Amino acid sequence: MSSQLFLYAFLILSAIHVLGEFLQDSIRKKIRMSTKPLLMPALIAYNLLHTDDPNWWIVGGLFLGWIGDVVLMFPRIAIMFLIGLASFLVGHALFIYAFLQSSSYLQGMPLWFMALAAVFAFAAAAFFTYFKPHLTGENADKKVPVALYASIIVAMSYTSLAIWLNGSGSGVFFVALPFIGSLCFIVSDFLLANQLFIKPFKYDQAIIMLTYLAAQFFIAQGYLPYPF
Repeated sequence: MSSQLFLYAFLILSAIHVLGEFLQDSIRKKIRMSTKPLLMPALIAYNLLHTDDPNWWIVGGLFLGWIGDVVLMFPRIAIMFLIGLASFLVGHALFIYAFLQSSSYLQGMPLWFMALAAVFAFAAAAFFTYFKPHLTGENADKKVPVALYASIIVAMSYTSLAIWLNGSGSGVFFVALPFIGSLCFIVSDFLLANQLFIKPFKYDQAIIMLTYLAAQFFIAQGYLPYPF
């Protein structure tokens, strides 16, 4: 079966899912429930069929993203939130390992790039500091998970930047895409945390899903040949 069929399926399902967020509540919920569990399986199938040598760390990260997608369909249930957070956290760890492999474990990187780690660490601290005052009451037990998640997603962005700097010699075809995907992930997760812990705003779910789906696609496509 052609990999493009699954790519088209992913793109069409993504469009339906995001556009569904602009519809009335009853229709929106039905579209969410019917499309969200299918998004990552379509992207995983595209990933597996589009190359004879898939990167299994990336595939594993996408699979854990699918688990997170499914359980976070019920974010107000505390255990579901923690399972979803853990799934994405481990998934990002798999992405980090793939990025480190692709950048020769940061060997030969310039000194300024190593110093840049301080900037990314500050970004992780700022992420957590922004949300910490709102992690009270029923969310008080989420301080440590949120701090860990902020740290790992920023670390994922930092290691993905090394791929871009190393160029195509690492074997990653679209060298900038993983870094772009990591930035999309940060935007998506920041808005999701804002939705859960502070205050939702109109159509925020559409932006969250658009940036999330773009993140997963860019990271996956960065390890694949041209899609068409």
